[in-house]
Amino acid sequence: MPEGDSIHRLAARLRPRLVGGRVRSLNAHDIADAVADTVVGHTVVAVEARGKNLLVRFDDGRTLHVHLRMLGRVGLERPRSTYWRPRRTPHQLRLDVEGAVVVGDRIPVLRLLKAGAEERDSELRGLGPDLVAAELDEDECVVRLRALGKRPIGEALLLQRALAGIGNIYKSETLFLEKVDPSVPVSELSDDVLRALVRRASKLLKIDTSSGQYLERVNK
Repeated sequence: MPEGDSIHRLAARLRPRLVGGRVRSLNAHDIADAVADTVVGHTVVAVEARGKNLLVRFDDGRTLHVHLRMLGRVGLERPRSTYWRPRRTPHQLRLDVEGAVVVGDRIPVLRLLKAGAEERDSELRGLGPDLVAAELDEDECVVRLRALGKRPIGEALLLQRALAGIGNIYKSETLFLEKVDPSVPVSELSDDVLRALVRRASKLLKIDTSSGQYLERVNK
């Protein structure tokens, strides 16, 4: 499953191509054509990531919510023979905005949220602090982890209601680098240890893992 860093990179790639553009068409599985058509003519005002969730916001307050889970794929359609098309599966997306077309396939969560619905939505409302966010409330992260009591820390780190964005890869890296046994209950770890885990996970998710910089930078 793509972790928070991948979704933030995806949002960063889409943002300059979509924001400010008017929607020419929207075709999405699980969104009725009559509803999707009401987005046409509206402007994209923001493309954001929250944990593992991609959010495309429109000027009427509605939000296109995408979660890729294990197999989902989203990207910009490319010209001529080099671009990839969505596979013929039940979950597909094609968002045509002036200057760019976003396509996707095998997307299990694809919803158009009404204005104001995001704050009431059970899937988004309960997310913990985003570990990739520029400003991270470490105290809130520790409080949310501490609330998980006897859960093994290896399980607790993966719960998105505690920390949003982390998955198996960065969970394992974080525990290894901080020398914490994943089977130890949260209740047996000090606040200082929990805070160190939060900081390490956030750092791992934020760094550039390309060009051989990964091992050099995580050990600093």
